[in-house]
Amino acid sequence: MAIPLKELVKLNQVIGRIQSGGFDANDVDNLLVKLRPYAKKNSVFFEIANYAAHPDARDRGLAQQSMTAFVDTIRFFTEYNGANRQLNIDEPFPGYVYRLFISQTLLADEKELKAQHKVSRSSLIRKIESHFILDKKIDVCSIRGKFGVELRKAIYYVIGFIYSRPAFDISDFHAGLLVVLRSQGVRFDEEAWSAQIDRISLAILCLVSNTDYVLPGGEDAHCELNAENQFRLVRGRRKLPDGSLCAEPVSFGCLTITGVATLKNGPRAGLQVMFPLISTDLVPRDHCSAELFQSGPAPDEWGDCDAEIINFARDMSITKDFKLARTDSLIGGD
Repeated sequence: MAIPLKELVKLNQVIGRIQSGGFDANDVDNLLVKLRPYAKKNSVFFEIANYAAHPDARDRGLAQQSMTAFVDTIRFFTEYNGANRQLNIDEPFPGYVYRLFISQTLLADEKELKAQHKVSRSSLIRKIESHFILDKKIDVCSIRGKFGVELRKAIYYVIGFIYSRPAFDISDFHAGLLVVLRSQGVRFDEEAWSAQIDRISLAILCLVSNTDYVLPGGEDAHCELNAENQFRLVRGRRKLPDGSLCAEPVSFGCLTITGVATLKNGPRAGLQVMFPLISTDLVPRDHCSAELFQSGPAPDEWGDCDAEIINFARDMSITKDFKLARTDSLIGGD
């Protein structure tokens, strides 16, 4: 499917503004919406474009799947490992554990899986799908047919670790965007476009941040724009809970989108968990308004040290000079 000529003219106008640097977040949203119909489904670009096309709560997609997998993992470790319980797959077990089998297999190290259990990720997933029955009405899973020892060992292996990695990096989005532009024969100046990548990334972070998610277990979940470290030490060392002293972190790290969810079930219901969704190489000091930073003496419980804190909000926007700012600070102003 090719882009209609009339839409191509509009798209070229948006691309021209972006290449010149004279664009804003609305132009990036417009670009996503116009290119979305021509993107490969389940790609990172298609995932991001859906945030512009459907700004309501997300009940599917790469980020939602990543959040679901992490919440399932934390719930499993609180209900089983943390409670000194052993999962018995010979008896019916909660449906979320079946989801965990699949998600943890996808995250497992392929080489280690083959070396220790002589099975690939794709093969193990097929075996799991064919050897279990999930009753969605009562959310309970049970074994179907014969169950080999090696398959059992492989399943216990993949659920024996907490895997936590971002759903994707912002560079994956940019690579996908170029694929769509080139596949449609859209002309653009690669050098001029590359000069605007950081600004496009900031617009994407603001677009995605503060999105609500609908998870299968009914947990409350959303995402926030954040930094890898919300503070950095500028003098001295801070006291840790065990009484030892630490000179880290000295950097905020990079900007990121963080998933936040509250466990709904199990012995730790109400526990809030946070994990990375989108990683970047963007340095906060270069891309955030000065108003977000606050320096001074650290809290008393940290001991004798000074720190700098970065204060994000759930609602973040971009100023006219393309700096990240709290949205409430821009109302009626910048």
